[in-house]
Amino acid sequence: MSLIDLSIEARDFAPASIALAVRTIGACPAARHRPDARILCGIGVLTVTPDGSGFRFSTDARCLGEGDTVVDLLDWLEQRIPATGAAISWDNWGRVPHRLLTLADLARHPRIIATAGDTAGRWRDMPRGNTWHMHQARAHLMPCICRPGTPVDECKSATPTALLPDPATTAVELIGEAIAGWQCWARLFGDFDDADHPAQAALRALDRWRADQPATR
Repeated sequence: MSLIDLSIEARDFAPASIALAVRTIGACPAARHRPDARILCGIGVLTVTPDGSGFRFSTDARCLGEGDTVVDLLDWLEQRIPATGAAISWDNWGRVPHRLLTLADLARHPRIIATAGDTAGRWRDMPRGNTWHMHQARAHLMPCICRPGTPVDECKSATPTALLPDPATTAVELIGEAIAGWQCWARLFGDFDDADHPAQAALRALDRWRADQPATR
């Protein structure tokens, strides 16, 4: 992965956008979690929509709960990916679009696949060079719970809910990380020299919106 992606700024600011943050935790390689032996256990989003001369903002998050699978997370996200506008993400143990493409089902998640596959267009995936100053919450690994001596090909890939990150806490963290990612992207445009740039207007609108939200936002 490149340290920075100059094409992100070249593609300009998009007034309509969705920013995503994901939480993954490491697991035993024998569990064969794709694409890198990490479990996708939460997704947070910030949706930005032009509204007349201003902007509307909304946030949401979904984490694995009792009886849930990664497919449930992707089903949830599929309903929130807009048909147009930019998608923004930042590195979480690798590129978020690649992770989603690996996990998504063509029949169930066509919008995720179409958007995540367009990393030269709609999807702005910021590498570490763009987000070196940002931090994501830590999460404990999923321990191996197979009995000693269990053959690798007999691993049941169990993910007990009690061993996953707390859903309520993780949801708040992911929303904060989605907001931080969107802010980092928007600040690429008009910062320092153009206070009237649409991105700067959107950043100010976000600050006003957040001031009216509960402290967790």
